[in-house]
Amino acid sequence: MDTKNLSAQLIIANNELVVQNQEKEKLAIALNKANSDLLFQSEEKVRLAAQLTIANAELDAQNKEKGKRAAELIIANIELDFQNEQKLKLSKELITANKELDFQNEQKEKRAAELIIANNELIFQNHEKEKRAAELIIAYAKLSFQNREKEKRAAELILANTELIFQNQEKEKRAAELVIANTELIFQNLEKEKRAAELIIANAELIFQNQEKEKRATELVIANKELVFQNKEKGKRAAELIIANIELDFQDEEKEKRAAELIVALKELGYQDEEKGKRAAELIIANRELLIQKQEKERRALAEAKKDEFFNMVSHELKTPLTNIKAINQLLERTANKTDKTYAFILNANHSIQRLEKLVADLLDVTRINSGQIDLNIAEFDFSNVLTTGISHVQQITTKHNIQLENTIDARYNGDQFRIEQVLINLLNNAIKYSPNANKIFVKAKVEAGNIVVTVEDFGIGIAKEDIDQLFQRFFRVSKTAMVYQGVGLGLYIASEIIKKHDGWFSIESEPGKGSSFSFYLPLNHGIVN
Repeated sequence: MDTKNLSAQLIIANNELVVQNQEKEKLAIALNKANSDLLFQSEEKVRLAAQLTIANAELDAQNKEKGKRAAELIIANIELDFQNEQKLKLSKELITANKELDFQNEQKEKRAAELIIANNELIFQNHEKEKRAAELIIAYAKLSFQNREKEKRAAELILANTELIFQNQEKEKRAAELVIANTELIFQNLEKEKRAAELIIANAELIFQNQEKEKRATELVIANKELVFQNKEKGKRAAELIIANIELDFQDEEKEKRAAELIVALKELGYQDEEKGKRAAELIIANRELLIQKQEKERRALAEAKKDEFFNMVSHELKTPLTNIKAINQLLERTANKTDKTYAFILNANHSIQRLEKLVADLLDVTRINSGQIDLNIAEFDFSNVLTTGISHVQQITTKHNIQLENTIDARYNGDQFRIEQVLINLLNNAIKYSPNANKIFVKAKVEAGNIVVTVEDFGIGIAKEDIDQLFQRFFRVSKTAMVYQGVGLGLYIASEIIKKHDGWFSIESEPGKGSSFSFYLPLNHGIVN
């Protein structure tokens, strides 16, 4: 049943009651007081009916907004329909009572009581409306809760992106492990080449021994022929039989000795032939392994060349879009409201762009180093400027660590100032990254034995002795810290190559849990390698 139609009918019924009450005032002065009471009650009912109409309109609007709670609203509408039917019945009874007031004055008090009950029901319905309003408030609260759940899901998406970054770091670590495996294969190839050389020498010695044994066998054959000839001569020399017999006995003993020696020699020849066969088989296997290893080395060399070509191509392809992204992000940073929560995401994106720029620059440097195309801009400069500029650059990006220059040097140096600053900045960045619980980093410089010595000392996690010798390998990262600290293992490799280009070298002192000292040495008189 349509609640609006019912409400309209109720209004019309109430209006009719007012008209009838006015008619009754003209017809029955004695009943004026009762009719006045009924008129007041009718006006109250009109007001309540109007309120109910407004409430029903509000409920209709709320029904449109609350699609998820349609079942509850349907139940509420059914209850309202039932109550409207009850009201309609009561209204009809009230109309009948008013029509019968002319001749049923005695029933007036009973009908007035029924009106009071109807008003009580209207009050009860108002309470029900307030309950429905409370339910709407609860529904809005649930909607707010769902919005918060959506924000939580957005945060989970951010965590998922972080996990993807972590997986990329894992892949970079695996790439570093492959580089180490290649180094081990090269070492094994060298060892196998040594073994192959030893096998060749052993085979040469076996051939020489076989030739010596063949000579001995030939001599034994000749000796046997001589014994046969001597036996024939014994028949001719019957007179000399006794002497010949004695000689024959002696010769027989000698023959037996020679035969025993021949048997031993034949056994030795058989054993040597078996050994030669084994050595030949081992040599064939070794040659096959060497061939396979040579092919593997060629394949790896080709793969390295292709990888360097790929790094070079990717680095150049990334530079242009990365520059555009950086410009857009800088524009967003300047125009964004710093109080808005999206401003933190813009700053985070700026940090990621800087990391990506550093990675692209490192990849370009690595490909230039591997292809021998890295050149130095050699010029004379004040070496103290390298120290102050490098420290100032790194100090701007950290507030936790205080970088202290303990002592500097007043010396002119002939080299590439930009590249040497790059080495110092890399060492300072590593010192910051691997000393999260410390707040000081010391930089020292001195001239010692014709060399400029620069030392960067931190108080961080330190490095194990077995890892120090591998730190300057390309893509090498210490396995214990690779998952905790970001990086691809190129910084120290590039730094060492730059120092080598200046005819210099590195030294490292470190103790796990106490910190590390990285020093690089630059000869004042050196031949620059371009």
